[in-house]
Amino acid sequence: MEIAFALGAAMLFAVASVLQQRAASEAPGAEKLHPGLMWHLVRRPMWLLGYAADWAAYGLQAIALGLGSLLVVQPLLVTGLLFSLPFAARWSGRRLGPHDWIAAIALCAGLAAFLLIGNPTGGRDRAPFVDWAVAGGFVAGIGVAAVATALRYRGAVRATLLALATGVAYGLTAGLTKTSVSLLGDGIGTFLTHWEPYALVVFASVGMWLNQEAFQSGELRASLPALDVGEQIVAAVIGVTVLKEQIQAHGILDWFLIAVALAAMAYGVIVLAIRAADTAESPHAPLPTHPLS
Repeated sequence: MEIAFALGAAMLFAVASVLQQRAASEAPGAEKLHPGLMWHLVRRPMWLLGYAADWAAYGLQAIALGLGSLLVVQPLLVTGLLFSLPFAARWSGRRLGPHDWIAAIALCAGLAAFLLIGNPTGGRDRAPFVDWAVAGGFVAGIGVAAVATALRYRGAVRATLLALATGVAYGLTAGLTKTSVSLLGDGIGTFLTHWEPYALVVFASVGMWLNQEAFQSGELRASLPALDVGEQIVAAVIGVTVLKEQIQAHGILDWFLIAVALAAMAYGVIVLAIRAADTAESPHAPLPTHPLS
């Protein structure tokens, strides 16, 4: 059941990405980070529509995480690219090329192999604060470093680094979402008296802001791959180190095949993200109404 909810979330997150990027790319003041960007965007109907899609997608993601593990749900979110590319090609009037099909096959095959061979199992829903502080602090530090470095650049490099920081924030958000859903199951009193829901709000808000800054700074082809890959890596790190989820691999051959599967997934995500972004930003293509993330 969690697979169906994760796939639905993937498509809606994709819709949100393309709508929000279109709106953010037209905002003034791309030279510096400024909270005023959000005030500009909330007055744009296109951005608000994307924001609504974001919330709907997050709801489905939360349900999926409540039912399954991070190691299963998060990789499924990148399949939104598989839905976006055919529609993008139709809207832009072009045909899918060999690179599109190879990347799509690589992503599907890699994901299937990872789920079948790795057979990820759920761990615990909650973890001690010290576990979150160590692992979460480490990956959050990477996000801070990415933002600090981004301030020195403009254009595609800036967009990529900000998207990487966004991926870090969203990866942490995914882990905190799983824990918060578990707390909510024990009642609203339990939910409100634990720190995880409040940390979730902080990281989700920071991620949303950085996401718009990345969209404003450069083209989708510069931000989508870094965001998608970064989020999945961070979520996997949190799943394994904090929530103690496990990959059921036995022997060197299994681990080798899992490594190949992950490499195939990364290749598929990067190529499809770039191809889909190129199509969405084509000056001759109408605004797509399909997923792009």
